[in-house]
Amino acid sequence: MFVKRFLTAALLACLCACSGASDVTHPVLGDTRLAGAPARVSATRMMATASVVSNTPIVTFSNGNVLTADQLNTMQQGLVPASAGASTNQSLTTPTITNGTVTGTDESAGVAKATSGTTSRSHALHYSDATNVMDFGSVASPATDNTTAFQAAITAACAKVVASSNGTAYPSTSSTGAGDVYIPQGRYGVVGPINWTCPIHLRGAGPGNTTLVWTGTGTGTLLNLASTLTDSSRYWYDGAVHDLSIVNGGAQTGAAIRISQCNGCDVYRINTYGMYRSVVNYAGSAISIHDFNFRQMHEQATNGVATGAEAFSTGIELYGSDNNGGTGCTQTDLGNCTTRSDIVDVFDGHIDSALDGTHEASDCLYVHDFVATVWATKLTCNQTRKGLNVRCDSSIGINSCPQFLYLARFENESNNTAGTGTNINLDLDNFAHFACYDCELYQSQVGNNLAIFNSTRFYSGDVEWYGGKVQNTKGACIVSYIDGFKMHGGLIMGCGQSGSTDDEWGIQLSGGSTGNTISTNNSVDNVQFCHDNLGNTTTTMHAVYIGSSTTYSSVSNSNLHNCAGGSSNQNSSGNNQIINELGP
Repeated sequence: MFVKRFLTAALLACLCACSGASDVTHPVLGDTRLAGAPARVSATRMMATASVVSNTPIVTFSNGNVLTADQLNTMQQGLVPASAGASTNQSLTTPTITNGTVTGTDESAGVAKATSGTTSRSHALHYSDATNVMDFGSVASPATDNTTAFQAAITAACAKVVASSNGTAYPSTSSTGAGDVYIPQGRYGVVGPINWTCPIHLRGAGPGNTTLVWTGTGTGTLLNLASTLTDSSRYWYDGAVHDLSIVNGGAQTGAAIRISQCNGCDVYRINTYGMYRSVVNYAGSAISIHDFNFRQMHEQATNGVATGAEAFSTGIELYGSDNNGGTGCTQTDLGNCTTRSDIVDVFDGHIDSALDGTHEASDCLYVHDFVATVWATKLTCNQTRKGLNVRCDSSIGINSCPQFLYLARFENESNNTAGTGTNINLDLDNFAHFACYDCELYQSQVGNNLAIFNSTRFYSGDVEWYGGKVQNTKGACIVSYIDGFKMHGGLIMGCGQSGSTDDEWGIQLSGGSTGNTISTNNSVDNVQFCHDNLGNTTTTMHAVYIGSSTTYSSVSNSNLHNCAGGSSNQNSSGNNQIINELGP
């Protein structure tokens, strides 16, 4: 014992002798003096091998005091064994450090430099590079309404970009604000609406990983992409929503996503379930909707509601307005109309409808009024009431009705589960031009027709149809009341299943009661009727019916193998011709 005390005292004496001070400072004992030692041992040197367990002195000395052996032992208790300056399994409070883990402290003011970076930044700035809804109180739970947290994140994201712009928009037609808002994986309850107060991009961790559960009731919108208009109050620019799912978890009958007067908005990698409307776009330009899966669209609320009314269900709705011919929207000055919808691109998507056996199924794609250009490619619509529904109920003239509609690799299986016969795969009325490349149309429960082209308000039309397959319906498969119906190639069968001789046609060309009262300039060539090359035949149908009000129309080079009969011309003085039919 004496040796141990002697060595301890000697150690301290040695430390004192090596120091240029007169007092000893110990982390436990405080300010002390060794008898006869003129030097001070600094706290810094002592703590090189010590961990502070208390800052309250256990023993207090004045100048001239002599340390006893017990006091030296007490000092040793305040030391922590160390090796090469390192100590393990120690504890420290404020902040709390337990076995190397720090808790209970705000480290946002700390700095760090990214690998290969050149500038150190605070942790707070690093965390702010992406705006995360969790930093604004969001809770990943369907039972929590995250509307306020999501909106706060959007506001913060907008403010960051505004601050970086110094009040100047780049380009000058755009907004000074923008932003990127991230929703991590999880299930989030949301009542909505969530408003785009600037052109933000809202993104999740991927469909199925990030899911918004739309709770509550109402007819409103969940994600409302309608920022402040710039560019002479014509557009706002470049918003987006992507990589998430939206589920109707309540009784919402409105739109999951609505875009208003945007130029360059993008909706992609979005899955929805149980919606009345998944995406609605009003006006704007250069809109993209792609890589989506809208599952189990809600059945129609009421059978027989007039098509075009806002109460019915559809996967995607695209529309614009001519404002009843207001300023900039007259029939001779439509290029300046700020509420025209133009250049909407829909591709790589799937839409299907729920079926309850009572209500009519949802529609797939609904285009109406002032929509200048729509491209829809590689789109499948399954068990819907209508595949493409085109109308112009509100515009004042044909020039502000749907103008150019283009389908390619469009596949639609319509369903007549409600028995109303309104399931028409392509139902177009009052439009300027329609093109269909390799369209595949089929009715799993047959309705009245597969495709109808009409002109109930204005003189309108022009259809170009290339290839594809049309099959299964009660009446004529394709009925055209317009000018300029042209079909080149393709296969038509399974038409006229009602058994009536009036319905037994693959294609029926007739003038309408309004609009185009005389149908003219039609042509059908190189079409195969009644046989699908897989051994299936329709022996009760005929090819093409040219009605008494149809003129300057031709049918040529058709294959009628296994048909009941060929084409028929009911207007011999109308400059129509039927040539080179093979069969039946």
